[in-house]
Amino acid sequence: MDNSGKEKEAIQLMADADKRVKSSGSFLGGMFGGGPQKVEEACEMYCRAANMFKMAKNWSAAGSAFCKAARLHMQLQNKHDCATSFIDAGNAFKKSDPNEAIKCLNAAIDIYTDMVRCMERVIFFFFCMLL
Repeated sequence: MDNSGKEKEAIQLMADADKRVKSSGSFLGGMFGGGPQKVEEACEMYCRAANMFKMAKNWSAAGSAFCKAARLHMQLQNKHDCATSFIDAGNAFKKSDPNEAIKCLNAAIDIYTDMVRCMERVIFFFFCMLL
């Protein structure tokens, strides 16, 4: 499949992921469709679409797709996956929009910094329990 075919497939995958996210937030979708599961599936779809955009060398679209995945990972409280998606977005944007790349990489840094602070609190808590 040539690059334009990959790009068309990625656009369709993005549209399907958007639908999945919208249906997860609806009342009936939440009752019958498993809201968080649909959001997780949408994350995977955005990442697959981003990788297809990368193969087509559409760096801006790849970065945008990774950003959408990162936001959904944050919604699901998957901080590590969120930061990883922001790093992937930053690497894609690095080739098309350096300012957006900086924003994405700073978001990843903020998440990792927050994760370290949480770990420090846990270690301090256990240290206090030993006293």
